[in-house]
Amino acid sequence: MCPKLIPISASDTCVCGTRRTLLVLVDFPDYPHLSSKAEVGQLFFGRVARYFYDVSYGKLSVTGNATEWITLPKLYGQYTGTDGTSGIAEIADDAFVAASRFINMTSFDDFMLVLSFYPSLTADMVRLVTPIATKTGSIGRFAVVEEDRDWTTYARGHGLMIGLSRYETQLSGLGFLDLAASGQGDMTIWSKLILGWINESQVVKLSSPFVRSIVTLDPNEAPGSDPLAIRLELGEGLGIYWIEDRQPIGYDRNTLQDYGAVITYLKSSNSSAKFIKVLQPDSLGSAVFLNPDLELSMIALNQTQGRIRILLGDAQDGRDAQEALYAILRASDAVQIADSASRIEGLGIAQQLLSDAHTQFALAQFKQADALAISAETMANSATIPQDYYQASQLLGTAGELRNETLGVTSSQASQLVVQANAALQRAKDAFAAKNFGIAEQNAQSAIDLFNSAQRIDLTEKILWWIGNLALIIPVAILAFALRYQLKGNWR
Repeated sequence: MCPKLIPISASDTCVCGTRRTLLVLVDFPDYPHLSSKAEVGQLFFGRVARYFYDVSYGKLSVTGNATEWITLPKLYGQYTGTDGTSGIAEIADDAFVAASRFINMTSFDDFMLVLSFYPSLTADMVRLVTPIATKTGSIGRFAVVEEDRDWTTYARGHGLMIGLSRYETQLSGLGFLDLAASGQGDMTIWSKLILGWINESQVVKLSSPFVRSIVTLDPNEAPGSDPLAIRLELGEGLGIYWIEDRQPIGYDRNTLQDYGAVITYLKSSNSSAKFIKVLQPDSLGSAVFLNPDLELSMIALNQTQGRIRILLGDAQDGRDAQEALYAILRASDAVQIADSASRIEGLGIAQQLLSDAHTQFALAQFKQADALAISAETMANSATIPQDYYQASQLLGTAGELRNETLGVTSSQASQLVVQANAALQRAKDAFAAKNFGIAEQNAQSAIDLFNSAQRIDLTEKILWWIGNLALIIPVAILAFALRYQLKGNWR
């Protein structure tokens, strides 16, 4: 029978060191196997073993062996009871007895029965009332899985086999949060406590009545010097809240619906856990969990490199935090609107007030954060467009027109000036986009001066060229006229 509650502290017995697992591969005359021994072995002793080494923080290594495929003497249907239930005990008896003829069962800690056909969509843990007696030892428990399943199904079976099966009822309610339920990522702190992979110093335990506290949590997947979980005992018959930090790293990458401080709840009864909420800082809808009936609130204050700071306070803390977040959201919107409209005169003060509001919120000073955010919104709404905006905008227009007029310059000196002018114009545009209108104005004026110089030099060189060519044309014309006159006289 499962205990009523998940243990408060880490297990006295750590599932650590090296554990040897035997995979007994079994098919039926009417259901031949689809995978080779090598494929199943690589799946389990490669992917699954690596998973347990990682999520146990290097405390558990899985090794072992796999048998050749053993074909049972009966069809699958002959092992099925008249009520339609699978005769897994009889299947296991035939399989393990056959395997013991060439395998020493006492050399292994755990056993997994891999069947060519198994109607369950997941892996199961089987405990036998009467252990199976084989030639080389008895077997009283084993996991069972169908061969054609994902590696996570094999991992779930192994997790149940090494200690999680006793708590399967509670863990089933965790769903995607725990591999032992139906998840495909990391395990929850619950499972790691049960298996002894974390110690008591990594769990903050608080009991009702609660004292206002701030706790920093390390990500479950990357423990450091901070705690990995908070356990809140709500009082006699009221159950327990658990909080842990789950981030998109390691096996949790792309496997959870939301990331942040995950709250789960376990009733004071032999029932499954319940997912409550994911707390995410700076989010009006996700930063606060409020339980007014228990005068309790949990607030995500801020997050740095995956580490989340959580305030455990009373219901009023939760309400104050929600008001402050609403004011911060309004102020953020007002700042963005002013900035997009280039109303930056006075906006710097609003931005500083907003930053100070965030700082006060992270310190759990919600009233101060609320007041600062309201002031930030007021300043942002009153921000104006600076005078140099209009001047810079006008000069940019003029510089753009001159740029088009100098596209046809031909002299090398003028061309060099045009290059310099275009560079100045680009600097002006970049400064304008960055709201540095004074710098934009200076560079736009510099571009205008360079474009004008290029035009003057190009025009001057064209005139000089024309005059130079004119000096050559006039003597030639006179000589031609004279020659023509002379020829005309001779003809007469």
